[in-house]
Amino acid sequence: MTTGTAAPSTTASPVPAVTFVINQDFEVTPEGRSLHLWCRGTGSPTVVLESGHAIGGFDQFLRNGSFADLLADERRVCAYDRAGYGLSDPAPEEPRDLDDVTDDLHALLEAAQIEGPVVLVGSSFGGMIVTYYTHRFPDGIVGVVLLDVPAPSATLTLEGLPEVAWDHPSNPEHVDVVPEFEHRLAAEQFPFDAPLLVITATDGQSDVTDQSFWLDWSGDSRQVELPGPHEVYLESPEAIRDHILAFGG
Repeated sequence: MTTGTAAPSTTASPVPAVTFVINQDFEVTPEGRSLHLWCRGTGSPTVVLESGHAIGGFDQFLRNGSFADLLADERRVCAYDRAGYGLSDPAPEEPRDLDDVTDDLHALLEAAQIEGPVVLVGSSFGGMIVTYYTHRFPDGIVGVVLLDVPAPSATLTLEGLPEVAWDHPSNPEHVDVVPEFEHRLAAEQFPFDAPLLVITATDGQSDVTDQSFWLDWSGDSRQVELPGPHEVYLESPEAIRDHILAFGG
């Protein structure tokens, strides 16, 4: 199961005293549901950070800030709160799948006029989102980076993991993790043309062999192992920054 490790945040997150080039809500549905987006820095390609489960993008990447700060020194770097987290609106009261979540991200980037080139960086559960997103919406995506993303499981069940049920209080975005993410991606590959970098942590959630699962999704893929725990971007931020900056526009 690919998750974040921080406690979920479903209330408004205070913004630190730093300069954001974007810091606002954007409507992502005709009914007016909105997501909050933060962007720092300038430069292309834009780097979009996708958080794990269950945690919003602000709390994972911007509250601490060190990793995002390194990127923002060279590029425009953006993070957002998925539905139900932080400053974003609550998620619909229904089980949500990969199409729902990637539709939200696509609508957000369009509303914010982030048209590309873009490098998508997914941490843990967020890696499932960015790989599937690139399959569905390839235009403008010039690179995909996975940060310690285990292979999806075809056998995972809710037994022993009730917190990932779509209607559990600790799952505010109502993602139906087991059937619509883990099982679906384990059963079917969704290839894309963008270059792919799989970064595996030495002390992460799974090993190099397991995470090599993702390499077949792109014809231009490679894998590196870097020191650190599951949140490998905290222990090896400079190395990951350099890998991300190597993707050109």
